[in-house]
Amino acid sequence: MAKVTFILGLSGSGKTHLSEQLEKQTGARRFTSLLADDRDLIVLMDCLKDGKNCIVDEVRFCLSAYRESIVQSLSHVADLEIHWICFENDLETANWNVIHRTNKGDAEGHLNINLRLHPHYTYPANAEVIPIHRI
Repeated sequence: MAKVTFILGLSGSGKTHLSEQLEKQTGARRFTSLLADDRDLIVLMDCLKDGKNCIVDEVRFCLSAYRESIVQSLSHVADLEIHWICFENDLETANWNVIHRTNKGDAEGHLNINLRLHPHYTYPANAEVIPIHRI
């Protein structure tokens, strides 16, 4: 049985850091976005159909409609385990991290994403919710 771990949270919450750690620990294939290209979703589905574990971190998973569309797309994969890891919806800490991090550009764009997503951020019912920490 293949497992996909979806990691969601606001920009600056720690999605990339956690997904990189999990990739190293588990050997799962890591995807940083499913929006860049429809081919990414196809590659993800092919990996899962082949029984490979995958990790996907994506800020838009904060929106239930986006999560539902991805789950619907993956409904064609037999014997799939889906695990959700959510960073808490802490706008202040996430924005502090965006402003103070040095490894990513476009702080203003990430802050704007957070402002748009924060009011609509919901957790899946069976999600593991973890705190955000200042970097």
